[in-house]
Amino acid sequence: MYIKQWAAALLLGAIVLGTASCAKDEPKKPETSVAIEDLAGTWNLGGVTFSPATVSVDGTEYKVADHIFKAFIFNGLSVAPSKVKIEGEKATLISVVDGIEKTFDVTVKDGKLSFHSFSFGSVVREGNQLKLEIAVTNDLLKQMPLSHFANDEASTILKAIAEQGKDLKITATGTK
Repeated sequence: MYIKQWAAALLLGAIVLGTASCAKDEPKKPETSVAIEDLAGTWNLGGVTFSPATVSVDGTEYKVADHIFKAFIFNGLSVAPSKVKIEGEKATLISVVDGIEKTFDVTVKDGKLSFHSFSFGSVVREGNQLKLEIAVTNDLLKQMPLSHFANDEASTILKAIAEQGKDLKITATGTK
Protein backbone atom coordinates (compact mmCIF):
# COMPACT_ATOMS: atom_id res chain seq x y z
CA MET A 1 0.00 0.00 0.00
CA TYR A 2 2.84 2.41 0.78
CA ILE A 3 4.41 1.69 -2.60
CA LYS A 4 1.34 3.02 -4.47
CA GLN A 5 1.29 6.22 -2.39
CA TRP A 6 5.01 6.83 -2.96
CA ALA A 7 4.67 6.13 -6.67
CA ALA A 8 1.78 8.60 -6.97
CA ALA A 9 3.73 11.23 -5.01
CA LEU A 10 6.82 10.76 -7.19
CA LEU A 11 4.72 10.94 -10.37
CA LEU A 12 3.01 14.13 -9.19
CA GLY A 13 6.40 15.64 -8.25
CA ALA A 14 7.86 14.78 -11.67
CA ILE A 15 4.91 16.41 -13.43
CA VAL A 16 5.27 19.59 -11.35
CA LEU A 17 9.03 19.79 -11.92
CA GLY A 18 8.66 19.09 -15.64
CA THR A 19 6.03 21.78 -16.03
CA ALA A 20 8.07 24.33 -14.07
CA SER A 21 11.26 23.68 -16.07
CA CYS A 22 9.45 24.05 -19.41
CA ALA A 23 7.75 27.32 -18.50
CA LYS A 24 9.48 30.42 -19.87
CA ASP A 25 10.00 33.42 -17.68
CA GLU A 26 8.41 36.50 -19.22
CA PRO A 27 10.77 39.44 -19.14
CA LYS A 28 9.61 42.00 -16.63
CA LYS A 29 8.92 45.46 -17.91
CA PRO A 30 10.17 48.28 -15.71
CA GLU A 31 7.51 49.72 -13.47
CA THR A 32 6.01 52.92 -14.81
CA SER A 33 4.84 55.93 -12.83
CA VAL A 34 3.52 59.42 -13.40
CA ALA A 35 3.44 60.27 -9.68
CA ILE A 36 5.11 63.60 -8.95
CA GLU A 37 7.37 62.09 -6.28
CA ASP A 38 8.69 59.55 -8.82
CA LEU A 39 9.28 62.23 -11.47
CA ALA A 40 10.84 64.82 -9.15
CA GLY A 41 14.42 65.89 -9.67
CA THR A 42 16.74 66.94 -12.45
CA TRP A 43 17.03 64.56 -15.39
CA ASN A 44 19.72 64.68 -18.09
CA LEU A 45 18.07 64.22 -21.46
CA GLY A 46 19.52 62.21 -24.33
CA GLY A 47 18.42 60.17 -27.29
CA VAL A 48 16.32 63.03 -28.65
CA THR A 49 14.38 62.09 -31.80
CA PHE A 50 12.26 64.26 -34.07
CA SER A 51 9.36 63.30 -36.30
CA PRO A 52 9.41 64.47 -38.98
CA ALA A 53 13.21 64.57 -39.01
CA THR A 54 13.27 66.84 -42.05
CA VAL A 55 10.80 69.08 -43.85
CA SER A 56 11.00 70.49 -47.36
CA VAL A 57 10.15 74.15 -48.01
CA ASP A 58 10.34 75.52 -51.57
CA GLY A 59 12.84 72.84 -52.55
CA THR A 60 15.07 73.38 -49.52
CA GLU A 61 15.38 70.53 -47.02
CA TYR A 62 15.55 71.58 -43.34
CA LYS A 63 16.53 69.44 -40.37
CA VAL A 64 13.75 69.98 -37.83
CA ALA A 65 16.15 69.45 -34.90
CA ASP A 66 18.32 72.40 -35.99
CA HIS A 67 15.50 74.96 -35.92
CA ILE A 68 12.35 73.88 -34.09
CA PHE A 69 13.31 74.97 -30.56
CA LYS A 70 13.81 78.52 -31.82
CA ALA A 71 10.06 78.69 -32.50
CA PHE A 72 7.83 80.88 -30.36
CA ILE A 73 6.00 77.85 -28.93
CA PHE A 74 9.18 76.79 -27.13
CA ASN A 75 9.77 80.20 -25.58
CA GLY A 76 13.15 80.65 -27.23
CA LEU A 77 14.99 77.57 -25.96
CA SER A 78 17.08 77.81 -29.18
CA VAL A 79 18.29 74.18 -29.04
CA ALA A 80 16.89 70.88 -27.80
CA PRO A 81 16.73 70.78 -24.00
CA SER A 82 19.54 68.87 -22.34
CA LYS A 83 17.79 68.67 -18.95
CA VAL A 84 14.35 68.71 -17.41
CA LYS A 85 13.83 69.70 -13.78
CA ILE A 86 10.57 68.62 -12.15
CA GLU A 87 9.42 70.14 -8.87
CA GLY A 88 5.84 69.61 -7.81
CA GLU A 89 3.59 70.41 -10.75
CA LYS A 90 6.26 72.48 -12.52
CA ALA A 91 8.63 71.12 -15.15
CA THR A 92 11.44 73.27 -16.49
CA LEU A 93 12.99 72.35 -19.84
CA ILE A 94 16.60 73.57 -19.85
CA SER A 95 18.82 74.27 -22.88
CA VAL A 96 22.38 75.53 -22.69
CA VAL A 97 23.50 77.92 -25.43
CA ASP A 98 27.01 79.40 -25.27
CA GLY A 99 27.21 78.50 -21.58
CA ILE A 100 23.93 80.28 -20.77
CA GLU A 101 20.88 78.35 -19.57
CA LYS A 102 17.61 79.05 -21.35
CA THR A 103 14.45 77.70 -19.75
CA PHE A 104 10.85 76.97 -20.61
CA ASP A 105 8.46 76.33 -17.69
CA VAL A 106 5.46 74.07 -18.19
CA THR A 107 2.91 72.38 -15.97
CA VAL A 108 3.05 68.66 -15.31
CA LYS A 109 -0.01 66.91 -13.94
CA ASP A 110 -0.77 63.19 -14.05
CA GLY A 111 2.12 62.77 -16.49
CA LYS A 112 0.75 65.34 -18.95
CA LEU A 113 2.71 68.43 -19.97
CA SER A 114 0.89 71.67 -20.70
CA PHE A 115 1.56 75.35 -21.20
CA HIS A 116 -1.40 77.45 -20.11
CA SER A 117 -4.30 75.41 -21.53
CA PHE A 118 -2.21 73.99 -24.38
CA SER A 119 -1.53 70.29 -23.76
CA PHE A 120 1.55 69.21 -25.68
CA GLY A 121 3.17 66.12 -24.28
CA SER A 122 3.77 63.64 -21.54
CA VAL A 123 6.37 62.47 -19.08
CA VAL A 124 6.56 59.06 -17.41
CA ARG A 125 9.13 57.25 -15.34
CA GLU A 126 9.99 53.74 -16.52
CA GLY A 127 12.29 52.07 -14.03
CA ASN A 128 15.29 54.40 -13.63
CA GLN A 129 14.58 56.37 -16.80
CA LEU A 130 12.32 59.25 -17.66
CA LYS A 131 10.48 59.17 -20.99
CA LEU A 132 9.63 62.65 -22.27
CA GLU A 133 7.41 63.25 -25.29
CA ILE A 134 6.46 66.56 -26.84
CA ALA A 135 3.64 66.25 -29.35
CA VAL A 136 2.04 69.07 -31.30
CA THR A 137 -0.78 67.72 -33.44
CA ASN A 138 -1.40 68.94 -36.96
CA ASP A 139 -4.85 70.19 -35.94
CA LEU A 140 -3.24 72.43 -33.33
CA LEU A 141 -0.62 73.69 -35.79
CA LYS A 142 -3.36 74.58 -38.27
CA GLN A 143 -5.27 76.52 -35.58
CA MET A 144 -2.33 78.81 -34.81
CA PRO A 145 -2.82 82.38 -36.04
CA LEU A 146 -0.70 83.42 -39.02
CA SER A 147 0.96 86.04 -36.79
CA HIS A 148 2.70 83.12 -35.00
CA PHE A 149 4.40 82.17 -38.25
CA ALA A 150 7.00 84.92 -38.47
CA ASN A 151 9.64 85.01 -41.16
CA ASP A 152 12.24 83.02 -39.24
CA GLU A 153 13.23 79.46 -40.17
CA ALA A 154 11.59 77.87 -37.10
CA SER A 155 8.23 79.39 -37.97
CA THR A 156 8.68 78.43 -41.63
CA ILE A 157 9.26 74.84 -40.53
CA LEU A 158 6.18 74.88 -38.27
CA LYS A 159 4.08 76.25 -41.10
CA ALA A 160 5.41 73.61 -43.51
CA ILE A 161 4.65 70.80 -41.06
CA ALA A 162 1.09 72.14 -40.71
CA GLU A 163 0.62 72.48 -44.47
CA GLN A 164 1.97 68.97 -45.11
CA GLY A 165 -0.56 67.48 -42.67
CA LYS A 166 2.09 66.15 -40.26
CA ASP A 167 2.27 66.12 -36.47
CA LEU A 168 5.39 67.33 -34.67
CA LYS A 169 6.70 64.72 -32.23
CA ILE A 170 9.86 64.97 -30.13
CA THR A 171 10.96 62.23 -27.73
CA ALA A 172 13.84 62.02 -25.26
CA THR A 173 15.06 59.73 -22.50
CA GLY A 174 16.19 61.11 -19.15
CA THR A 175 18.57 59.75 -16.51
CA LYS A 176 19.58 61.16 -13.14
